[in-house]
Amino acid sequence: MEFSALRPGGQLVNELLVHPHPAGLLCLLGFAAGSIPFGLILALVFGKTDIRKAGSGNIGATNVARVVGRKLGVVTLVLDALKGALPVLVAVDVLGADLSPRGVELVSALVGLSALLGHCFTPWLRFKGGKGVATGLGVLLALDPEVAGYGVVAFAVAFFASRLVSVSSLAAAVVVVVALLVQGPVDAAVLPLVACLVVIGLRHIENVRRVFRRQELKL
Repeated sequence: MEFSALRPGGQLVNELLVHPHPAGLLCLLGFAAGSIPFGLILALVFGKTDIRKAGSGNIGATNVARVVGRKLGVVTLVLDALKGALPVLVAVDVLGADLSPRGVELVSALVGLSALLGHCFTPWLRFKGGKGVATGLGVLLALDPEVAGYGVVAFAVAFFASRLVSVSSLAAAVVVVVALLVQGPVDAAVLPLVACLVVIGLRHIENVRRVFRRQELKL
């Protein structure tokens, strides 16, 4: 594993400081894209339901599927993943000629983190949002499909065993973190992805409490 880029003056950090304006703008656009509450919009338009007042009250795909129907839940899942993936892909395309490959990965990962934060803390809903799992999946698919695949497999195994989306999501997050650290290099470009997974974990604290109280809803 390589940790050199984490030191002050590391190459990746220097590259980010040289190109702050496009990086900042891309992060802002990523946050804006992530903040679109697709679950709420779909439930209101097609299900005539304010998803915030039904089921778990969450605007994500799981609650949409549970309250409005699985078809809309799948559509929500896809759209929430796309709003994580597309800003990252745009960042890769825009910055490809200006930064090194790892520099592009760093900025793209920061854009992905921004999209996830926009989803979890959307300003249009008084900074309340989803759990970030689908958006995080989109970010990871755009940046590292192989590691994303490990996460999907972990989710599937945990869901088959528990039928709990929250437990499955946390299992996937743990596997993804381990995979990122094992495959290396461990440098600044990895930190935004780890931060994404930390945010997802923190957003599931109440779910964990319900699991221990045996009150968590199964899908």
